[in-house]
Amino acid sequence: MARKRFVQVGLGGRSKMFSSAVLEKHADSCEMVGFCDINQGRLKLAIDQACEKGVKVPGYAARDFDRMLAETRPDTVIVTTRDCFHDEYIVAAMQFGCDVITEKPMTTDEVKCQRI
Repeated sequence: MARKRFVQVGLGGRSKMFSSAVLEKHADSCEMVGFCDINQGRLKLAIDQACEKGVKVPGYAARDFDRMLAETRPDTVIVTTRDCFHDEYIVAAMQFGCDVITEKPMTTDEVKCQRI
């Protein structure tokens, strides 16, 4: 049986519990096929940490999220961005045909926070 393919968008502090589950605990049935973040430093750190575990994971800038989906063809998108952006990535992933795992809240009704 083929391993389930995951990508992750948003690589801040809480993201590690999700990525380590895919890269380590469930590596026999799952594979991380892409990382995406607005912060190039966090993106490089996630790529380097995966490499230390023997897994080469390509990285994508946040503006290239759709390209990441097209190129990596994931089964599931893990959304661990700032809360106010969860809905954007969830909708885009589902429109692409992916399952989605996200932290709570799934969305917020506050004014959109600024991208930094």
